[in-house]
Amino acid sequence: MKRYFSGQSLTEFLVLMPIFFLVLCGILEFTYIYRAKTTLNTATFEAARAGSLNNAQLDPMREALRKGMVPLYMQGGTGTLKMGEAYIKVRLDEAAMNKASATVTIVHPTIAVFDTFKVKRKTALVNDTTDKERWIIPNDSLLYRSAKKETVKIAGKNESLNIQDANLLKVKTLWCYKLKVPILRELLVSSLGWFGSPEQRACNALGALGGPRLALSSQSTIRMQSHIVSDGNLK
Repeated sequence: MKRYFSGQSLTEFLVLMPIFFLVLCGILEFTYIYRAKTTLNTATFEAARAGSLNNAQLDPMREALRKGMVPLYMQGGTGTLKMGEAYIKVRLDEAAMNKASATVTIVHPTIAVFDTFKVKRKTALVNDTTDKERWIIPNDSLLYRSAKKETVKIAGKNESLNIQDANLLKVKTLWCYKLKVPILRELLVSSLGWFGSPEQRACNALGALGGPRLALSSQSTIRMQSHIVSDGNLK
């Protein structure tokens, strides 16, 4: 009888241990994913803020996103050297991601909104040495501007917007997070397959070169603090 119970215990152990380790690994991986998503949320706000201060230009927003993601890449210390190393890794990663799918996308204003409210005025962007005549959505004296609504078609629907609404900047970010826990990361990405969202498919293509990656996305909305200039960055 003792042998019978001993054998039964061993069988139960062999059955339960893989499940136990799978659950444990799942807890670890999802903790890492939560940390990455929280970091991305903060970085997305910083990207939107940079856009609000820099005429809704993508380059300042991408740079703010990169700087915001540095904490996720810090390893083995918090000094200036470690931050520099982390920033280099972030920059390389973000450049690769941006080739697969845009890491920063302006959701609002759309090109239709821009065309409705645009005016021509001399203004200077970040790297300009002199003012240049450009089409802009004006940001000055918003409090005293007319609140008259204009009908704009957005995503196939007619929306009523005024100049104050047009000065809301909404951005969407994408980050292909490199999963850490072996076995589980392969299972997680393979379960998503190649038929998930366009963002996940882009991350799958990137992951084929450097390990499984999970597409993380975030959005942030902020009021513009400068004129909106369209240089092919609006859709």
